[in-house]
Amino acid sequence: MSDPRQDVHGPEKLPDEQPVPSPTDVTAQPALRYGATSRWLVPAGVLAAVAIVLYCFAFQIQIVLPVIGIVFVIVMWVVMFITSRGGGDRAAINRRLAWLMGTMALGALLVAIGIYIVESTRLPWT
Repeated sequence: MSDPRQDVHGPEKLPDEQPVPSPTDVTAQPALRYGATSRWLVPAGVLAAVAIVLYCFAFQIQIVLPVIGIVFVIVMWVVMFITSRGGGDRAAINRRLAWLMGTMALGALLVAIGIYIVESTRLPWT
């Protein structure tokens, strides 16, 4: 373990001794540091709506994977909503929302790929 007094970003450092954050750093972007949570909830809602519509079209060929996709997307958006209402540091909340939205997008993509794989490997007479 390192000594917190020797740590560059440690709690023992005075504010004028702390390194200046780089404006090009991803974590220093205004959307993460000061942005309202609606910057994440609205696009995530649009992503969820598009995914749900596409999964509803997939009900014509399958049942299980589209249901899994719809439930996953709805649960992820609800988790994002609950996270956005929590108190605490605005930057930490926005960072969590960014991760949750990325997880939602990746999960929706994986379910769509799963639907494609199942349908492309299905025998023509089944």
